[in-house]
Amino acid sequence: MESVRSDRVKIYISCHKDCAAVHNDIFTPVRQKDVVRFLQKGTEEDRFMAAHANEYCELLTQYWAWKYADADYYGFCHYRRYLEFNDKVKTNAHRSVRRDYLNARTAAEMGLGDEAAVRRAVEKYDVLAPLPVNYYICTVYWQYKNADNLHIEDLDAVMDIIRTEYPAYDRAAKEYLYGHYLYTGNIFVMRRELFKDYSAWLFGILRRFYRRRDMAALRYSGEAMRAPGHLGERLFGIYLTYLARQKNCSIGKRRIVKFEDTEPPFRAAPAFGDAVALFVPAVQETLARAAVCLRSVADAASFDRRYDVVLFCSGVGEEDKEKLREVLHGRANFSLRFFDVDRLLDERLLADLPAESRTAYMQLALPHLFAQYRRAVWLDAEVVALQDVAALYDCALDEADCCAAVADVCLAGGLNGYSPALREEYGEGTLAYAEPGVLVMNFAAMRAAYTEEALLRMVREGVRGTSVRRDLLNLLCAGKIRFLEYGWNFIPEKEGDERARACTFAPKDMYAAYRAAASAPMLLHFAGSERPWAEADSRHAHIFWRVCRETPYAEPLLLAAGLVDRAGSDGAFLRRFFPRGTRRRALLEKLRRPFRKV
Repeated sequence: MESVRSDRVKIYISCHKDCAAVHNDIFTPVRQKDVVRFLQKGTEEDRFMAAHANEYCELLTQYWAWKYADADYYGFCHYRRYLEFNDKVKTNAHRSVRRDYLNARTAAEMGLGDEAAVRRAVEKYDVLAPLPVNYYICTVYWQYKNADNLHIEDLDAVMDIIRTEYPAYDRAAKEYLYGHYLYTGNIFVMRRELFKDYSAWLFGILRRFYRRRDMAALRYSGEAMRAPGHLGERLFGIYLTYLARQKNCSIGKRRIVKFEDTEPPFRAAPAFGDAVALFVPAVQETLARAAVCLRSVADAASFDRRYDVVLFCSGVGEEDKEKLREVLHGRANFSLRFFDVDRLLDERLLADLPAESRTAYMQLALPHLFAQYRRAVWLDAEVVALQDVAALYDCALDEADCCAAVADVCLAGGLNGYSPALREEYGEGTLAYAEPGVLVMNFAAMRAAYTEEALLRMVREGVRGTSVRRDLLNLLCAGKIRFLEYGWNFIPEKEGDERARACTFAPKDMYAAYRAAASAPMLLHFAGSERPWAEADSRHAHIFWRVCRETPYAEPLLLAAGLVDRAGSDGAFLRRFFPRGTRRRALLEKLRRPFRKV
């Protein structure tokens, strides 16, 4: 890090890791580890601060700015907490503002991107402080005394330092600490002269605190060792109270906005230079199926190829991400990354749309979101790979072809006489509509066919048809879809089901090709009437469960299907449909054997 040139307003954002942030001439993210490295090369006081960085918390950024930055106004926020600059934003009962994500949309909503407006708001005052928390019948002193992992003796020591060495602040200290309004976060913006004075006072008191309280010798916990950061919050309140008593400083108040998720934006560059790019959706409800899909792809993969897998995640926590990584454990030729779809949908104002519309956008926006990729394969979570998807990725596509897919035989049958209502809705055009669950995507051709803005508009407005995903794909890529053999997206149907009957109405050649693929499918796609996780006696269930038992989700799926109960005995479903002594029971016992407790 280097000394910073002069600018009117600088608000520094303390970060302990890479994260989403507002980047402009006012808001400047500052990583703690960079400050530590810089201070380790400085004065004796700098090195002391670097050695105690974890104890000073965000105050370390303030110290660095005090010593080395140059501005007319100095401000400080955190990577999750900013001051808002939009009076029209509604607040909650606690007079604070919360948003799920920090992204371009929420930053604009909070007025953080309007530099001129932020400067005007700051320059109206000598100090811009956050709205305080009102403890009503309790005091700031009481709150510190009763806080977990804090020691009131630390605050008492600071009060004694003020009383003996900074007596001009003693009355303000008592007024603030025994009042009901607490200023939190070490968040503020302050005019240069005041900031220099405040920092000299603040860090002088905290350095004296270290001489009085040996926190390590007192065997403080990790959180308690952060006492200097907590004390800094109380010292800001004392200093602000002192300024208010002088009645010669203007003090403004703004709310704090807390962003719950500030993970850094996904880096959309390929993980390998020449890999098979694969995208799979993984929402909370389909995690187990996504794990089966990943495992099947890995089992069928060539060791001579590399695979760049990106999971499009919604509501997937760290524990589940670790389980999904375990699915590919030891596969050095696989890269697995997670793309947070919820953040993207929030930014595009699509979060409230139906699930299918959201998935349609996620899939068809890929060429624009991942522009550094040449092509990619999309697999729905319900796909089980029986052949290497590298062969699918390598399929022949002309430069003008947007994608390659299998024709939807069920829809074709519906349009060809099984469903007059469908025929009336879709008209007299083609019977061959691409099924979107398995798709080879030519990114350059798709970008040429439609813009992301056009896609957003169509997703929000909706399209005519029975499936938003399928209909949008076929509308946007009309005339530029190469059709694949049915083995690459074989959707099995239960005999006698409505969908199975609809398929028989498809044109003769189409239905014959579909039936031929049943004997040797390359990819099984359980998007039709056969759902092995719900009906374990279905025709292809043994294939699904054979792969499933190699994933961390096997037992939860068995429980959900009613095949075992939590005590390890037979579930009601199993007793009814898999009676002991039958062949189907023998097959099931073979599948269950790895999950039996020894």
